[in-house]
Amino acid sequence: MFKFLVRISLFSALFFYFLTLVVPTNAGCTDYFSCQKEIQRVKGEISRLEGLADTLENQIAYLDNQIYLSELEIKAKEEEIEVLSVDIGDLSTRLERVSNFLDYQEEIFVNRARLAYASDQLSSFDIVLGAESLDDALRRIKYLRVLEDQDVQALGDLRDTRASFNDQKKELEDKKSSVERLKREVEDQKASLIAQQNSKGQLLTETKGQEASYQQLLKRLQAELNSILAALRGGGTVIGEVKVSGGQFKRLTNQGNTGCTTGPHIHYAVGVGPVGNSRIDYFLSPWGYPAKLHLSGSTVMSGNYFSPGGPINYLTQGYWSGHKAIDVVSRSGWNGSYYGVYASASGTAYLVKDTTWGSWCWTGKKYDGPAYGIVIDHKNGYKTLYWHIQP
Repeated sequence: MFKFLVRISLFSALFFYFLTLVVPTNAGCTDYFSCQKEIQRVKGEISRLEGLADTLENQIAYLDNQIYLSELEIKAKEEEIEVLSVDIGDLSTRLERVSNFLDYQEEIFVNRARLAYASDQLSSFDIVLGAESLDDALRRIKYLRVLEDQDVQALGDLRDTRASFNDQKKELEDKKSSVERLKREVEDQKASLIAQQNSKGQLLTETKGQEASYQQLLKRLQAELNSILAALRGGGTVIGEVKVSGGQFKRLTNQGNTGCTTGPHIHYAVGVGPVGNSRIDYFLSPWGYPAKLHLSGSTVMSGNYFSPGGPINYLTQGYWSGHKAIDVVSRSGWNGSYYGVYASASGTAYLVKDTTWGSWCWTGKKYDGPAYGIVIDHKNGYKTLYWHIQP
């Protein structure tokens, strides 16, 4: 056994100094919590507007609040990212210091353990012979026993500190993962914000800001929805399995203008539940989960799902409360007669058609036969609808 290179008391004190350093945070950030408070207020306003009579004024107010809500949620997440980034920087610096300190002390301890083994080979008789007096020999024996006890304590402290260090390394990785997740969410919400702004612009363009035009638009959209629901209630005819893989677009069918429409396009909707279930009229925004489509200019870009218009397309009408779908004109996959319609994801495809069509539609033109569509059951609780196709 030999004398300490570093006293145990100092050793332990330094360990726990690094262990108990508090990492400063900005968790009480006023901007972040102000955003959260305002988010709750705006959500309440959106709920209130949903319950009002359906007028153009209320619809514009609803869209304005949806846009404002998206801006607030983006701001709140950016504030959270900033807070986490500061935490990550502080924690990284601290862990680097602790890591260097632990490596140094562990090296010291290993060297001491080797020398302690050599010292253990000496008997009490050898110590007495090497001492200047009996009192000196007794002091040496007592000192070695004290050092042995302190070594045991120091080893325990070292083990506990290393465990805490590993826990904080995991905390650091969790914070980094949270930042990456929040960044992805911000990008998704920015894409959704652009879609919401475009939906408002398209609504104002189509109605020219006139209430009468808006009410006429609602009647047209309701007629189209009734046609779609009639087709979905029939359950459709199984076409077969559609496989989408390898990051490649899968051509599903031809774009058309069947049914009551002003021209060839894809009326694309994302629904909940399997084909033929009771929730046939429950549609989600394609800009949100699970599809996560987004816009680049007027082009609908793929997200979790592929764009129904393929890589070359443009949006003609967005998603809003009166039009729970998006209208996309495909300019992909020209086969000499038609552009293509593309499957969003793998699943079982069904051909559906509206059998309630009459002689005339809201366009003032005669129906050119019933409207056709394809529904794909994606087997994950969601389905997608591609309407006005050419079968």
